This record gives sequence, structure tokens and C-alpha cells, in this order.
Amino acid sequence: MSQKQAVSKGSSQFKLKNGLDVRLVPSSKSPVVSVQMWVKTGSADERLAEQGISHFIEHLVFKGTNKYGVGEIARTVEAAGGELNAWTSFDQTVFYVNISREFTDTALDVVAEMMGSPLFDAKEIDAEREVVLEEIKRTNDSPSRKGSRLLFSTLYKKHPYRLPVIGRPEVVSGVSTKVLRRYFSERYSAKNMVLVVGGDFDSKEMKRLVTARFGELPGSRVRAVKRAAEPAAKKTSKVKVVVESADVQEMQLFMAWPVPNAKHKDVAGLETLSTIFGQGDASRLVRALRIDSDCVTSIGAGCFAPKDRGFFSVSAHLNPTRLGEALPLIKKELVGLLSHPIESVEIQRAITNVESAEFYGLETAEGLARKTGSLTTLLGDPSEFKVYLERVRGFTSEQARKLTKAYFDPSKMQVVALIPNSSDRTAVEKELQTFASNLKSEWTAALKTKSVAAKKKKATAKKKAPVWKAGIDVDVEIERRTLSSGLRVIARRTTSTPVVSARVGFIGGSRIEAAGQEGLTELLSRTWISGTKTMSEIELLGKIENLAAGIGAFGGRHTAGVSAQMLSMTERELCDLFIETTFSPVLTEEIALRERTMMLESLRTRADRPGQIAGRLFMETMFAKHPYASDPMGTIESLGRIGGKHLAELRQRMITPKDGVFVLTGDADLDLWCDALEKATKPHASRRTTFSRQPFRWNGAEEVRKFHETKKEQTQILIGWGALTLDDPRRYALQIAQAVLAGQGGRLFIELRDKKSLAYSVGPMAMEGVDAGYFGASIGCAPEKGETAIRMLREEFQKLNDTLIPEIEMDRAVRYLIGSHDLGLQKAAAVSSTILFNEIYGLPAEDVFNYSQSLRSVTAKDVRDLIRDILSRPPVLVAVGPSQPW
Repeated sequence: MSQKQAVSKGSSQFKLKNGLDVRLVPSSKSPVVSVQMWVKTGSADERLAEQGISHFIEHLVFKGTNKYGVGEIARTVEAAGGELNAWTSFDQTVFYVNISREFTDTALDVVAEMMGSPLFDAKEIDAEREVVLEEIKRTNDSPSRKGSRLLFSTLYKKHPYRLPVIGRPEVVSGVSTKVLRRYFSERYSAKNMVLVVGGDFDSKEMKRLVTARFGELPGSRVRAVKRAAEPAAKKTSKVKVVVESADVQEMQLFMAWPVPNAKHKDVAGLETLSTIFGQGDASRLVRALRIDSDCVTSIGAGCFAPKDRGFFSVSAHLNPTRLGEALPLIKKELVGLLSHPIESVEIQRAITNVESAEFYGLETAEGLARKTGSLTTLLGDPSEFKVYLERVRGFTSEQARKLTKAYFDPSKMQVVALIPNSSDRTAVEKELQTFASNLKSEWTAALKTKSVAAKKKKATAKKKAPVWKAGIDVDVEIERRTLSSGLRVIARRTTSTPVVSARVGFIGGSRIEAAGQEGLTELLSRTWISGTKTMSEIELLGKIENLAAGIGAFGGRHTAGVSAQMLSMTERELCDLFIETTFSPVLTEEIALRERTMMLESLRTRADRPGQIAGRLFMETMFAKHPYASDPMGTIESLGRIGGKHLAELRQRMITPKDGVFVLTGDADLDLWCDALEKATKPHASRRTTFSRQPFRWNGAEEVRKFHETKKEQTQILIGWGALTLDDPRRYALQIAQAVLAGQGGRLFIELRDKKSLAYSVGPMAMEGVDAGYFGASIGCAPEKGETAIRMLREEFQKLNDTLIPEIEMDRAVRYLIGSHDLGLQKAAAVSSTILFNEIYGLPAEDVFNYSQSLRSVTAKDVRDLIRDILSRPPVLVAVGPSQPW
């Protein structure tokens, strides 16, 4: 079966009498269905006085229909084990339900109700205004959102892309029910929608169900929208530079050039060029500024090609004191697009990754449907993607140079920077103007220079698109082997997609770090994949990306290891790389210093992330004097003490096969991996890891409160109690209690968000560790709502303590958990991860697939008894925000 057949076999398209465009994308890979409604209207279709109305309506259709009351849509879907959500963009608004195929009717019904008969009740509209206003405040506290808004408002002066999708507070506060209803009737017509159903179903039966349920949607005339056209970009003698200061710790830098919309023939080449230039560790920008240097914390390139004119951008996050180092390197790489032509290996790497994305997309029903919806609304027909793929496959070095000359002229470039208030804005503007001027000069010179390298390059045969034949997974068994070294090998092999996940883990992690070396495990996870005895770091990263695969290290409180994802067609090559990377890495002082610098920068900029501050404050308060209280990122002092020698020692201590587990899932060759692992682990067979549990007891008699002041618009509040270890048999009861509170149909969402409009984000939180755990909730709200939020959070936990959960609510919680569990296991990587950590912590790997039985054995009394035990301990309450909420 060819790649294209694997993706689209059985796909069909038809139109209902009301004009609704329907796309069916069947796949029997998992017993899951994704129902998605793509409405071809977004924030760019709004009048100025309506700014944010598309996003507001996205919220309101969940607030009741002719058939479903407030909260009933979410409760109905979650009671069937499904998940639902929506998002709004410039060009579309999308609503989706992912659910077991057994409850396909439920998904179709709720989506049809939301699109056909939302109530727009005045009382509910006013309540949801507060929620959206809280969401706006949350985005105002996000440095990345601030940077994005600055970029778009600079690049677009007439076109509505200049305005934030979420809208303005004054519009959201004042928009009337009449205006909301009018906009919905004008734009939410069946003629302006695309229904996509992906997953496990019979196409003929699905067509019948869709026709019956969606055939009655109004097919009224769609109000035509004429978006303001953005003036054509003109060459300028002086590059436009915009610098703004904000309450941020890290600088965001953008360079952007105008490009055509999604339908233009050049977009395939521009997106391929963006992959080569700034996506992945082997790309030119990442290699020059993040691998070979440490002057940025992140850098990349991207092509934004929406319905209307888009842009190509280079974006970077960095310490403003490193700007002088970063700009010359960026300039060198930009000019290098002309003076150092794109090489065949770079082109093939990009092509391979685009083609392989098709296979990775087969893993979930949601992914299949989302791709079809996106292509249909942007390009008009998913089949246009075939043309796109052919353009990508035909990409050449000569074409790259032509596109570079046509689009990346510095005279059309705009430079945007968001900097900390403490930085000298005038000095930054001057430095960026000097950069732009120098770039123009070197660019002009490069245009006049013929590339000798380009003439010397010989044409190489293009690789054929990978071929794979699908199988059917029936009664898949877990296979177990133990190697002579003691390493346990567990496999769950399937053939429905060509994706393979491999993962090895060892007991260790931050819990075995020596005193004063906090952060060592995190540093190891950042440096493990940085070269071997036979390959440099860049050679290794290039080989991995050439195979459209990923190899990465992980490190937590109790474990560390290496994981990989690949396609079965390249499994043999990836197996060799995985083994060499895991067991023969080279950890140099230079790389350790580079990544340590990145960690220090992350600690320095933590003030930009109030949620992270609140989380750290909670852990420090909850687990005082226990290792759980320490920061996995370490401290400025501890990071200053560790280097390559300590990394090598820690890795050597942890690679103990007798304490390790290797898990293989997907369309894999088990014998291949076992043979390779047998040879690689034999030299380590005699070692064991010294690890002992340190049970934590909550001896405090009174509630502990901590507050940290920040200059943000919202207050982050966390409240929690000491709870369970990960092997406590009562953990399933705790998960049910958590599910009763969670989701859009859960108590916290309904009581604190739906009824009281206290927050956009509220939900339960829990941790089950080897030594201890916690159970509680978090909320982000306006400072003046903090005291009420804390009171209501306490009330919801007290209800769990005082009253048995009703049978219907218990059933919803159990189905919600089972559904979320099953949806999450559609990907091979999720299966391998769950099996690995179960096995390494002494829990049966089979528990992954016996989850529903474990949950269904829990009674409402079991849950109440557990909650009473947990709440008998005093809680920890922390808040981070502009004012103390108690």
C-alpha cells in the first residue's frame, strides 16, 4: 500500500441539500471517532465593532441548546467517555468531539445541536462574558502572547489579521444578544461549514446518520465579508524596526517578510525552505545559534500561509544581553541562503519529514479529521495536498535560491522586538537598525556573487516515498523477555500504522542526586543526545532527522532514560542509533556548559511564568525537607557546581540493566531490538542502583499558607492535601474523585466557571509519587475574585467529604476516565510510556489494558472514605499574584 493510499483509502465527500459539505475519512486503526465541524468564519470576518465575537460565540454554543441545558453538552459527552472542545482562529472556528465509536450518535447529536439551535440566553451570555474577560487577562499575562500580538499588529496595518482573535475587553463587555444572534445567523449557515468525520465507521452508514442529523441545519444565505486588503509590500530604504518594552524577563525577536496565501504555488517551496532553515536541531538557524552557540534559548523559522497574505518569519527568544552575539549569526545564515546553496541532503531531509508526517498522522482519528478539515477550508479540497506534495518532492537548490531572492529582500523585512522594561529601548532599536543596514549591504553583494559550490554539487537520485502495508490488530498480546544482563523487555506489537516507539528507563532520577547537585538529572536529559564515540552532536542530530525520527532523553524524580519514535521502514537504522546513543554517549564539558546556561536562563526568566512559580511554591511548602521539595531544575548555586564529569558519573550509576525496562510498541521487529540490547547491556550487567524510598509524613497540625507577589493581571491559586503513593490500591478511587471535579461537565467547571464566572481555567490537580502524593485544585482568576474562589474550592472538596457521589455522577466519572485513557492510547508512544512506568515502579504492565475493570470495582463509599482520610490533614494553600487573596 502506498503512502497516499494509507492516508485516504475510503475517504469520501458529499453535500447535503442545505449546502453542508461533508468529508468522511474512515480508519479502522482504533475504535475511535472524531466529529469536527469547521465553520468558515473567524476573527478576520468580524466588523470592527464585533471584534472577538467569533471567539465569544465559540464559548456560547456550549451554554445550552434547544435539547441540552447549561453544562449538559459536556456532561453528555464525558458520560460517554468522550472529549469535546473548540478553537477560534483568524479564518475558521472549529468544534470537535472525540469519542468511542460505540457513542458516535452522541457526538453527531451534540455537534448538530450546537450548530443548529444554540439558545444564546441573555443570563448565560452575561455569565460567559466574565469567563472570556478572565481569558483575556490570562493572555495579557503571557509573554508569548504579547510578542505575537506585537508581531501581527506591526505586519498588518489594514487587514484584520492585525487584531487579536480573542478580541478586546470593551467589545466583549458590551456586545448585545441581538448582535450575537445576528452574527451567528449570518455566518453559521450550513453553506459555510464543513463537517469532517474521521475514525472507525462504515461510510455508508455514516452518510445515513449525517444526513439524518445535519440535514435540518439552516442553509441560509451567508453574509459576504470583504476583508480590508493589506497594501502590497514595498521596498524601503530603511527597514522598519518596532521595539516595545514590557514586564518580561526574556527578549523576543522577530524578523518577517510578506508571502502569499495558502493557495499560492510558492507556498510548498517556502514551507520546505522554512524546514531547512529553522525547524529541527539539524536546521541551519538552530545549529548556528542553539547548538554551535548558546546565545539564544530558542530560534526557528516558519511560514504562516493562511487564507489571505501571510509571512515568513525568523523568531528567537534570548537574554537581551546576548543580542550582540545573536544578530551577526542570524545575518550570516540569512546571507548564506544565497552564498551557500541548499544542499541535496538538506532537501531530502525536509522531503522525508513532510512525507513521514502523513504516516504519523494516521495514529489518531482526530489527526486524520483535522488535516482534512484544514485542507478543505484553506485549499478548497484535500486532494490539493497531492499537488503540494509533488511540489515539495520537486524542490531544488535552484528553486530555493529563486524563492530566497524573490521573498527575503531585506528592503521588505520588518523587525519586531519585545524587551524587558529594564533594557535600553533606544539602544536596542539602534542595534537592530544597524543589523538591518548591514544585512542589506551583504545581501546586495551576495546577489552579485555566483555560487561555485552550487556548480560542484552533483545531482543525487531522489529517494522514493516510503511504502508500507497496513495490517489489522486483533487480540494484541504483551510479550516479555529478560536478557542475560537482567534487562526486562516488554513489547506490544501492532501493524495498523507504521509507527514504532522504543523506550528504555532506569531507576534513578533526581532522587539519587547528591546534595548540592540539584538539577543534574535535568541537565543529563538535555545533554544525553549530544554525540557518541563515532558521531558528533550535529552528525547524530542530522542522521535522526534524515530518518524523520526522534530520539530524546527524559529525566524525572525517580527515573531517567531514552525514548525514540520512528517509522517501521527505517527501524533498523534507528535501532542502531538508539543503542549507540543510549549506551555510548559522549558528554563533553562544552555541551554541558551550553545546556547549563540554558537552565540558568530558564531560572532567571521564571517570573514570566506565574503558574510555574505557584507550582514550585506549592511543592516547596507541601514537601518541606523531603527531596520532592527541591526544584528539578536545580538552583543557581547547584548548577554552578556540576559539569560533564558529574553527568558521566550519574549516567554510569543509572544504566543498570537489572533495574531497567525496555518497551517496544507499534509495527516493530522485536528480535532486532533484543539482539542489539543483548550486546549493549552485557558490559553493565553486574551493577545495581542504590535507591530507597523516603516515605513522607504530614505532621503539621495547621493549614500552611504562602503568597508570592507578581505584577500580573491574574492570581494563581493552588490548594492541596497530602494524598497517595503511586502503588496505593486506593489510587483508582482518587482518580474517580478527581474526575468528578474535572472536565467541562465536572463540579469545579460548572460551579466556579459556568455558574459564578470566576475563571477561565479551573480544575483538580493530583500527583502520585513513589514516596508521597497530593490532591487538590488550581484556579487562575482576577485578584478581587481570589477570596471567593478559595472559599468555593473548599466547599467542593467538603461536598466530596460529606456526601456520597450520586450513581449517575460516578458513572460519568468512570466513563470519562476510561474514555480519556483509551483516546490517549491511540499513539504508540503513549502506550510505551504507560507500560514503561508501570513496570519500572512495580505495577503490572497489563494494568494499562485492565483500567476499566479497576475503576468499575470502586464504590462511592470507597471514594468518600478516601477523601475523608485525605481531608483529615491540614491543607497547603499558595497564591501568586498582585495581591494576597486572604
